[in-house]
Amino acid sequence: MRLLSEFSIKGTPSTRTAQQKGARVVSNHIIFYEKPEVRKDNEALYWQLYPHAPEKPFYGKLCVRLMWVFDKKSLTKAEDNTFNDKRPDLDNLAKGTLDIMQKVGIIAEDSIIAKLDLTKAWSRHHAGLYIQIWLMDDEKDINTYFYGWRQRVT
Repeated sequence: MRLLSEFSIKGTPSTRTAQQKGARVVSNHIIFYEKPEVRKDNEALYWQLYPHAPEKPFYGKLCVRLMWVFDKKSLTKAEDNTFNDKRPDLDNLAKGTLDIMQKVGIIAEDSIIAKLDLTKAWSRHHAGLYIQIWLMDDEKDINTYFYGWRQRVT
């Protein structure tokens, strides 16, 4: 793998996700819409990601690593920098973030992501969204990731 980009956005990440849509009935049809608070958080993330956009969006077989670190001042020293098993759901956080990364022009489209590493954590001092984008090398990387699985399942 070759590292293409690595950056972080400091501050407590939004807990609003792409799944938090509003719905209303108009002429017996359900109309879904983006709630104003979700739109506001998405716009904020857009402008935080914008300075990190390359001249051309990354393409190829990508590995994207996303880590959301939520601020929690009430953690004891033993609990600091621990994994977060509370809401929001990790898959919903990822979907919204990847969609915005595509709109900004960091990635060409989210279908080119071959490997996606997602992490949620708590920290008293290091809140933020951490992003790494890697280009995968087929021969080396598939053997690294797939070989261990092949050994266990066959």
